[in-house]
Amino acid sequence: MPTRVFLLAALAAMLLAACGSPAQPTPVPTPTPTPREISAAIGQATLASQSVHFMIELSGKPVPIDSAGLMLLNTMEGDLKRPDGVLALLNVTLGGAVAEIRTASLAGKQYITNPITRQWGCLAPGVAFDPVILFAPDKGIEYLLQAGYQDVSLVGIEPLDGRPHYHLRGTIAGERLQPISLNLLGAGPVAVDLWADVETLRAARIVLVDTATDPARPTTWTVSFSDYDKAVEVRAPVKC
Repeated sequence: MPTRVFLLAALAAMLLAACGSPAQPTPVPTPTPTPREISAAIGQATLASQSVHFMIELSGKPVPIDSAGLMLLNTMEGDLKRPDGVLALLNVTLGGAVAEIRTASLAGKQYITNPITRQWGCLAPGVAFDPVILFAPDKGIEYLLQAGYQDVSLVGIEPLDGRPHYHLRGTIAGERLQPISLNLLGAGPVAVDLWADVETLRAARIVLVDTATDPARPTTWTVSFSDYDKAVEVRAPVKC
């Protein structure tokens, strides 16, 4: 009997405790951002940087950067200082020979060196590819990641330089890329692969494949970003 009484008392205490405990809230699952939302966040985070080092490498069908088609762009490496400053070094093929040309952009003006004399000169707007337009806040590549990246899917999260990166895949309409590349990019819909740091959401690499240029060797731009927010100074090399 004492044992039975003890068990009944213990059971009653458990029931009373259960009845007196407040109801536990049902956990609400954290919403998972869509690939489109991730790409928009990447565009915003990249655009928010004060400066960035960039490298543009071209492969596939050659891309002429002059109206006569004599000068082909191989690579372009430089530094962007927002909102409108760029210093860059172009590696080009001119008449079968490789040459280096420097360019600078500041406050809406572009400057370039003569590949033979290496003297600085001024360029009229729209004469040559100006990399500052590629990063323009109202139409550049970071803007298009927010407003022009279509059919976006998340390929996965992949390591890049020892850090996890989102890998997104989608397309950008050619007519959105032509104005920011002096028509060097965007013969048709452009396939775009994007990698961005999971923590900072800043772009690390963008591969743009201009599918309409050549079925076997389409023009491909590989744009790499590094050294965000480092000190960069851009000055006009000559007076125009």
